[in-house]
Amino acid sequence: MKNNKPNVLLVKPEPAHNCFSLEMALYTEPLELEYIAAMLKNEQYPFYLWEAVIEGPESFDHILRQFQPDFILITGYITQEYLMLQYAQEAKIYNSKIITIIGGSHAQLNPSHFQKDFVDFICRSDNIFGILSILKQEALTSIDGLCYVKEGIWQENELKPFSINLLPIPDRSLSNQRMHRYRYLDVSPLALLKTSTSCPYQCSFCYGRSLNCGAYTVRDLDKVIEEIKTIESPNIQIVDDDFLFDKKRLLEFVRRLKEERIQKTFICYGRADFISRERDILIKLREAGFRYIMVGLEATNNSLLEAYQKKTSLDINIQCIKILKKLDINIVGLFIADIHFTARDFRNMRRFIRQSGISYTGVSIFTPIPGTDIYEQYKEQLLTHDMEKWDFMHLVLRPDKMSRFRFYVEYYRLVMLLFSIAEKKGIYRFLTLSDYKKIFWNLIWKDS
Repeated sequence: MKNNKPNVLLVKPEPAHNCFSLEMALYTEPLELEYIAAMLKNEQYPFYLWEAVIEGPESFDHILRQFQPDFILITGYITQEYLMLQYAQEAKIYNSKIITIIGGSHAQLNPSHFQKDFVDFICRSDNIFGILSILKQEALTSIDGLCYVKEGIWQENELKPFSINLLPIPDRSLSNQRMHRYRYLDVSPLALLKTSTSCPYQCSFCYGRSLNCGAYTVRDLDKVIEEIKTIESPNIQIVDDDFLFDKKRLLEFVRRLKEERIQKTFICYGRADFISRERDILIKLREAGFRYIMVGLEATNNSLLEAYQKKTSLDINIQCIKILKKLDINIVGLFIADIHFTARDFRNMRRFIRQSGISYTGVSIFTPIPGTDIYEQYKEQLLTHDMEKWDFMHLVLRPDKMSRFRFYVEYYRLVMLLFSIAEKKGIYRFLTLSDYKKIFWNLIWKDS
């Protein structure tokens, strides 16, 4: 019997063209679209998940002609705003009857950025079943957090917290074929796992705590374990803003992994204060396969940590590093190059990273993200409104202690140190020093 349901094309754009991209180091499966794919499969809707990086951006026109979609769902991060809009516009040019839907974390917090003539709907909720309501042509006013046009004016429905327990197990049927393309630093192949939404903490610069109406919710461990059993990849990155939060839940998670004889390599985010006071749990996590923990160390002095509302200290950061090193867990130390930095601050950060012996390190330039409180604080001081510059490697605010050129030079020196450390440790073999230098010299000369 013929299926008369509409064709649905799911689109993941390539990295933005004009921003700093570490696609070769950090490229992951389209988890948010895989949830939708699972829902569509359950409802017997014909769909295809198109990834620009893997299939080539030039193939978009081909997939439109081959698949003949009735609906297109596009997701992406802040730097991909232009590309998301571009794909929606191209779809409308190809066939004006195609219904275009925009979603993802950036669109959730900044729907006004996507209110264009060629966009039909903007999803502001994690509730993927709202998309199903659109496909079924149900009353738009009943769809959680939906943005749509009525009588020429954009409407925004009330947004409510959504329970992550209602999400299906992602459909990885296509991603399993592409598994070798996904990586996090030296870890590949890679699958993603989400066990909570939003964040229980209040760091001033973070947008994650604003998602899902700021409601931190966790997924039942029964459902988490059930999903892990379906994951073919030997490596799993847990994408929760902070996985190391609930001591009791972590112990039960470790117990269940052992009970089910699950052997995977895990990557997760965790806070330095939790790690410094819960060494015993970290020992159990190490035994359960946790090999990489990303830690927002952020700063090398207490005044900045206080300004960022981290509620930690430099001593806590140092203790955290020592514990993870002793347990042979790779710490991925995440820092911020603040716009108030002097040359001395850059020098202190270089010294701290070198002396601490951290191998995996990332340093982002302080960037207020649209949709957060801190963005409102700085929005009148912005140097640009080009979202492709929101890659945490460009200055979107003017440094107040040095010129932009000098700031970039000091930042370049810092990043070169990180690369040198990694090279000596035999990691980051997928990157070359010449590539790094070319990227950053272009950044210095073109943006300053």
